[in-house]
Amino acid sequence: MDVLEYLRKKGETVNKEIDKLVPEEIDPEILAEASRHLIKAGGKRLRPVLTLTACEAVGGDSREILEAAAAIELLHTFTLIHDDMMDQDELRRGVKTVHEVWGDPIGIIAGDALFAKVFEALGQTAKKEDYTKKDITRIFNIVSKASLKICQGQAMDIEFEKRKKVETSEYLEMVEKKTGALMQTSTKVGAILGGGSKIETENLSEYGRMMGIAFQIQDDLIEVVGKEEKVGKPIGSDIKEGKWTFPAVKAFQIASTEKRDILLEALGKKPGRIERPEKAIDIYKETGAIKIAEEKAKNLIEKSKSKLEIFPKSEAKSFLLGLADFSINREF
Repeated sequence: MDVLEYLRKKGETVNKEIDKLVPEEIDPEILAEASRHLIKAGGKRLRPVLTLTACEAVGGDSREILEAAAAIELLHTFTLIHDDMMDQDELRRGVKTVHEVWGDPIGIIAGDALFAKVFEALGQTAKKEDYTKKDITRIFNIVSKASLKICQGQAMDIEFEKRKKVETSEYLEMVEKKTGALMQTSTKVGAILGGGSKIETENLSEYGRMMGIAFQIQDDLIEVVGKEEKVGKPIGSDIKEGKWTFPAVKAFQIASTEKRDILLEALGKKPGRIERPEKAIDIYKETGAIKIAEEKAKNLIEKSKSKLEIFPKSEAKSFLLGLADFSINREF
């Protein structure tokens, strides 16, 4: 299956729904422009497509849950706007970030506006007669809890920047909350709204969670050994920001005392810092941290794919399997 083509086609239906929820006519005009900025910049619409496909995997009609899928993408975009502000990133998806164009105050408001739209979209799903009160309550509960987990993960990420050491277990917990939670929510919401059984819903939920963690580890890798035109932001940005990524955590655990000092300096954990991200990347390679990260991501993906064994053959299942492989084989 052509994963990218599938994403493109499904993504188009999500885009139409988002345009209804976040129209150009929002007043004032500056709020409309800022709120729609990253949406217009593109993106693969991975998370809402996961919602639609999980619905189909359990035999549901994905056309009936477009609002819920759009809600997932709006939640994701909200987090990106605020993340970019916290990290002071200048580029996202190849364009200037919202706060770079309009400033921090409008960036905050634009993110908040999208967060409000998340629950408007879920409310539209709730109006449909096909869903029980229990199902709708579960959906709101899941999305609310995921929103909190994302905040927890982001807070952990920020707190890690102040530290001179982070354990692997801590990093994985942070990523599970910051990235895995929304992937998990995407598949779980789709399964519930599609009428999935308890085991089907649990398996799709676990598939999304593990793939989300693997996806983030791959992002960590791409950010240090990728090509800037594909990443959409400068290579080594995470190092300059002092972030403990999976390669950084592993490299620090393995490196000699001398190399650890160089790594801490590159990450800005020592006084008198000189920005040399290439030094950190060299240590990632020398210690084998890059290879370890690749193996960890592959292991998680194999486990996530095993959760799909209970489902019969279908286009939806083929996509989910293909997407799992694609998530760790994205071009550098």
